[in-house]
Amino acid sequence: MNITIVGSGHGGSTAAACLARDGHQVSMLKLSNQPNEHFAKLEETKCITLKEGDEQQTVLLHAVTRNPAEVIPQADIILIYYVSNYHKSLASALAPHLHKHQTVYICPGYLGSLYFLNELKRIGRTEDAPLFVEGETLPYSCRITNPGEVTLYSENYGHPIASLPADRVQEACHTLRPVLGNCIPRETIAEVALHNPNLIMHTVGIALNAAYIENSEGQFSMYTEGFTPSTWKVANELDQEKMDMLEKIGSKRRSYIEEFKVRTFTNPENQSDDEAFAIYADSVKDLHTKSVNNRYITEDVPMGLGLLHSLGKHLGLPTPVADSIITLAGTMVGDDYFRDARTVEELGFENAEELLSSISPNKKSQIE
Repeated sequence: MNITIVGSGHGGSTAAACLARDGHQVSMLKLSNQPNEHFAKLEETKCITLKEGDEQQTVLLHAVTRNPAEVIPQADIILIYYVSNYHKSLASALAPHLHKHQTVYICPGYLGSLYFLNELKRIGRTEDAPLFVEGETLPYSCRITNPGEVTLYSENYGHPIASLPADRVQEACHTLRPVLGNCIPRETIAEVALHNPNLIMHTVGIALNAAYIENSEGQFSMYTEGFTPSTWKVANELDQEKMDMLEKIGSKRRSYIEEFKVRTFTNPENQSDDEAFAIYADSVKDLHTKSVNNRYITEDVPMGLGLLHSLGKHLGLPTPVADSIITLAGTMVGDDYFRDARTVEELGFENAEELLSSISPNKKSQIE
């Protein structure tokens, strides 16, 4: 398939390497003009090296560019593996080049598809809208380990997705199966957004381990060291707020660990919750967090917890744990994440009922 990946960070680069290895024609698009040694290497060589365990393979990319016109119009599938804070600017850059025969997969989604629909409407191209699909979290745990080189630590087995419009999710599963593998249909992109595990794990894992991170000289391993019994109490209470919100919008209550096991294991019922988390934590033990001021906070607090808070405010459902972490995280890094949050209003709606009705007409009656 002809695939364009938007984003040259850890996830986008690893996806490019894996999909090119599997025989797809893969192009990479970076929209930022900031100097980047890794992307410069890809531009120079059109090659990327994938390391997985003791194996290493270098594969050829079709194109590496900063120009959307070169790689967006001809793509069958567009994978947006980009920090979700920039979805709105991405929509402005990409919308003029999209067409209705494409599938655009946004991961993490956090309702970013709505920015694209807003932009297509603004420029008078709603009839050219592609099929938008959102995912919960990146398919890989990975890192760029050298310019032009990525290391894959683990790969998800299951990929819960939802589409916009919602009734095309089976089509989305069929289209994305050659790229993602086992696609699991969910009802709405709001359900998928709330199941992003980083909304729970990244925010709690960083906010409650700030001193450890800052004293560890870059050696803090969040999943093996950061989740003590007290930390789990906070994570579980935050997870309850998320599940209350799922129920409020008419979706099934699923816990963080339940959805995690579905994504991670072929037979999720074969592992206990503790065993499952321990297996994953060991697989990513070499992923180290070096600063509190990183994407785990700057993305997942305003985009994830901010969205949860905004939905709760509109639907009359308090989110005290989420609100506490938003306040704490913003204080630690000197930002106002209530101001910067992805809110119902920021997405272009007057209220949550209007938003939910737009992504699934059947949901409005369940929340009134």
